[in-house]
Amino acid sequence: MQKLIVVAFTALCMVGVSSLAMADEAMKGEMDAMKSDITTEKESMKADVKSKKEAMKGKMKARKEEMKAKKQAMKDKAKAHKEELKAKGEEAKTAGQSMGQEMKAAGQDMKAAVPSVPAPTTAPAPAAGH
Repeated sequence: MQKLIVVAFTALCMVGVSSLAMADEAMKGEMDAMKSDITTEKESMKADVKSKKEAMKGKMKARKEEMKAKKQAMKDKAKAHKEELKAKGEEAKTAGQSMGQEMKAAGQDMKAAVPSVPAPTTAPAPAAGH
């Protein structure tokens, strides 16, 4: 009977140890699967963030280029306006100079047309009693 108890106890220990080993192996397999899932999710999230970052970078670059173009257009417009005003100023200056020359010539013509007036002679003073 003692042998039977020892054999039963040994069999029980062996079954318990092997079942523990099997459970440990199954648990390790599940843990590995969970770790790989987590790693995959992390990589997916990183890729997502990277793509969003690239999209924002593209949008910012486009906006910056748009602002550059707008600024350049404003500069060009201001430059054209400045040149237009400068041309008008030159035109007015030329017109003023020609008008001045015309007036000067007209003044010269008037001098030639007006005869020399002799200096007035002094007339005798009227008599007091008359």
